[in-house]
Amino acid sequence: MKNVYFVLIASSTCLMTFVPKRSTAQCLCSSGLPATPITQSITIAPKVSSSLTFNFNQFDPSVGTLSCVSLKDTVTIVTTSSALNTGPDSTAFLFQLTVPSKITAPGITINKVFNKTYGYDTLSPHGVPGYSITYGPDTIALNNKGSGSTGGNAAYIGIGTVGITFAITGGGLSVLDGGLNDTTSVATTLAGTLNLTYYWCPASALASLITNFTAAQNGNYVQLKWQSENEQKGISYAIEYSSDGHSFTPAGTLISDSNSDGTSADYQYEFSIPQNTNGKLFFRIMRITADGNSAIYSPVKMVNIGGDGSLVSYRIYPNPVSTFAMIEFDKVLSGNFTVDLANTAGQVVRHKTLTLSGSNQIKLDLISRLATGLYYLHIHDQLNNRQYISKLIIE
Repeated sequence: MKNVYFVLIASSTCLMTFVPKRSTAQCLCSSGLPATPITQSITIAPKVSSSLTFNFNQFDPSVGTLSCVSLKDTVTIVTTSSALNTGPDSTAFLFQLTVPSKITAPGITINKVFNKTYGYDTLSPHGVPGYSITYGPDTIALNNKGSGSTGGNAAYIGIGTVGITFAITGGGLSVLDGGLNDTTSVATTLAGTLNLTYYWCPASALASLITNFTAAQNGNYVQLKWQSENEQKGISYAIEYSSDGHSFTPAGTLISDSNSDGTSADYQYEFSIPQNTNGKLFFRIMRITADGNSAIYSPVKMVNIGGDGSLVSYRIYPNPVSTFAMIEFDKVLSGNFTVDLANTAGQVVRHKTLTLSGSNQIKLDLISRLATGLYYLHIHDQLNNRQYISKLIIE
């Protein structure tokens, strides 16, 4: 019997894409070279709302070091205002429309205020209450641009999402001149784009001699594993950790195996999790030569600590993929798993069953060629009845 997964496609007012842009000089690496930007763009379809929240993907720390973050918005705001005279006042009224907007993200706030004046207008024939007037729909902001930035804020680092809120707060029609017997209302439609750019730098000189570096929680420890290519006597490996992905603290040191000179060697280190730790921990390995004059770093790995252990984060790489994909969890897992790869029609094109015993990695081989395009990777942890679903692009 063929397995078929039904792919749910939901309509949304937001479209997220990754768009590489040219580097700018506003964010530099420690080497003095411009940081490399990666931009996500969300399109806001015209929507009547007082507050909207958008989720952007976090910066994957295994790519490099996040140097700074830039947020830019381009918005169009259309309003329809109305005023009603509740008394017999025949005085001419002068109104001012005020629409404040506020974009809030970790470490970034963009405030704007839009104003427009209406009138003078008489809201009733003499002595007759209940006469009203409507203004608009009027475009009070057309492709208005704003921006803000922050440093390598830890809230943006990880393999999850970070929320950004766009709020239209307290928009109203106030009386500048005229009687007091009026009531007013304002309806606002918002549209535009939000662009979030991560500026990142390589983690010093990335160590091609350090391969297959993984970090996974195993009880009260984080289990670090890596391989060293072309091992040399006197080489040392400094294990470092961080709570924000920027400032790293030494955790321990391992010395190279004297019997592995010129060959590859496997290493393992168990990091004892400090008490009351809750949240993200970042790890990297520094390879130091025997004379101590040269050091290179591994990529950074992140582990999510805390809770009851039911929350398991994972990442898939490479993505896009051509020959194989690695699924890497941030916790050591055991039990039976099924892995299914389905196309956009829901047809399973790859199926795999396996058993993990104290491991945090699954390898999915794509030996026979599949058509390029978008696929859905479905992983089922049968022991804990957990499911992990991700998009996979085959190139």
